[in-house]
Amino acid sequence: MRYAIYFCPAPASALASLGRDWLNPASAPNGIPGIPLPRWNALLADVRRYGWHATLRSPFTLSPDHDLADLRRAMTDVAHAHAPIQLSMRSGRLAGFPALRPVGDCRLVNALATACVEAVEPLRLPLAEHDFQRRASDLDAIETHYLGRYGYPYVFERYRFHMTLSAPASVDEERALQRWLSVRAAMLPAARVDALTLCVEKSPGAAFEPLERVALRKASAA
Repeated sequence: MRYAIYFCPAPASALASLGRDWLNPASAPNGIPGIPLPRWNALLADVRRYGWHATLRSPFTLSPDHDLADLRRAMTDVAHAHAPIQLSMRSGRLAGFPALRPVGDCRLVNALATACVEAVEPLRLPLAEHDFQRRASDLDAIETHYLGRYGYPYVFERYRFHMTLSAPASVDEERALQRWLSVRAAMLPAARVDALTLCVEKSPGAAFEPLERVALRKASAA
């Protein structure tokens, strides 16, 4: 069983509505113009499994010395130490795949992700050696260090807040994706990062399911 800490937009938000339209197979029963249905489903398979989210702490396994109650307490402490964040999101790409990315200053959301990584670290089972070796190829020295130390290479200054839209696509496929998305994404109001969502993968390869949502609510100074 693995857990992850994600930003999942509030169900009534415009960003959540875009995600439902994008990921729901019924929204594009024949694919979209330029991408037939079988390829469309292949491009979105992993996004559907992981859910409509931005990663704050990547998937991990709890150490046998800790339990879900410890994780909940750690996540709640982080949530209560941070205030909600406004982010404008636009469609683009990251490391070769289409993604929604923030426009403007990301320091607050980067700090939130850092806090999630640090809070989970004492509770996490270290990455197995075979998993480390499998994932370390194509990483630079800093990312390799982070992978060994934190079980994930893209933390701290290597972290980029984003919402993955599909698997890597061909140039023509990506143009088709952007045609569908660009107008819709341009009309999005600023996203409100207002909660941490604890998600769980109950068995290897299963979909990640939301388990608990904890509001960001940093206490006002006295």
